[in-house]
Amino acid sequence: MLLMIIVISVLICFSYFLMILKFILGWKNIPSFEPKDSIGINFPVSVIVPCKNEQKNILKLLSSIAQQSYQNFELIIVDDHSTDKTVNSIQSAKAYLPQIRLIHAKGQGKKNALKEGIAEAGSDLIIITDADCIPSYHWIEAIALFQKHFPSDLIICPVCLSGKNNMFSRLQTLEFSSLVGVAAGSSGAGMPILCNGANLAFRKKTWLKFQHNLHDDELSGDDMFLLENVKKAGGRISFMKSEAGIVISKTPDNLQKFIHQRRRWAAKSKLYTDWSIIFVALIVLAISLLNFAFLALTAFKWYYIFGCLGVFVFKYIMDTRFLYLVRRYSQLERIWGYSFVLSVFYPYYIVFTAISALLFKPKIWK
Repeated sequence: MLLMIIVISVLICFSYFLMILKFILGWKNIPSFEPKDSIGINFPVSVIVPCKNEQKNILKLLSSIAQQSYQNFELIIVDDHSTDKTVNSIQSAKAYLPQIRLIHAKGQGKKNALKEGIAEAGSDLIIITDADCIPSYHWIEAIALFQKHFPSDLIICPVCLSGKNNMFSRLQTLEFSSLVGVAAGSSGAGMPILCNGANLAFRKKTWLKFQHNLHDDELSGDDMFLLENVKKAGGRISFMKSEAGIVISKTPDNLQKFIHQRRRWAAKSKLYTDWSIIFVALIVLAISLLNFAFLALTAFKWYYIFGCLGVFVFKYIMDTRFLYLVRRYSQLERIWGYSFVLSVFYPYYIVFTAISALLFKPKIWK
């Protein structure tokens, strides 16, 4: 019994070690990209933003887009039946942002809003983001220039979280930066497994080619399902490692909104078919369950506490080493300290999210 537990634990930890090592090497394999020598780049870009009840955020986004260094773009805002003053805010912004095209969604939900917006796009290069995001000054320019130098079917772009000045917000920011790191590291390793619709670019013809495989019955997931399809078809997927192309998104205000968001993300995972996505998810879940197993076993044999501590310390060191590499997207200092706190709660959060996503399917995207 003890030998079997040791063998299983070693296999799980070794698999986790190889996974993190692959991400670290993949991250280092991607050169940083900065928008230089953009003279002569003037092809049109379509920026699409689905929104629903975003009157508190939409004007900040529109103001940032109006000040972009690159101005050859159209901005398509698709309103998903807002019941607040979102539409009024968008209409008022036309005075300083004439590129706005406001579309009132005919169907329901974010995926449908994106579909209707993409159908109306007049450019081959499409960038999508969320209504509560703030893009950097060179955002559109960086993506357009990247597409010129590294023509891609899908460009995964960086997202950084920002929120209240408290521990909960900082831990969310750090955890999210690890997802950005995984998106970059896996892409650099030649096995992209993660992207985020808050900052994503792709060719219109790429999306049209796979639009019928994006699981319209799910609330969200166009980003990940598109990634899966492009990858399966052998298309080019790139991560743009550039602070110039970053967008800043808001952290969920409270634990309830955070759990809802993560459950929504996890709920679509049962539809993934890419082996590398599934394998990584299983490794992360397995090492989290290993902590639970050792804790449970301490009720029978006290010395299993050393197994629990050993797995915790191992995972903490591996995770923090990786987080230190991608810390630019967390904008946090004292990474080791925040990572320790996150490591204490992470196994419970992962297991709870996985189980709750299976039992309770989210029914709304906002």
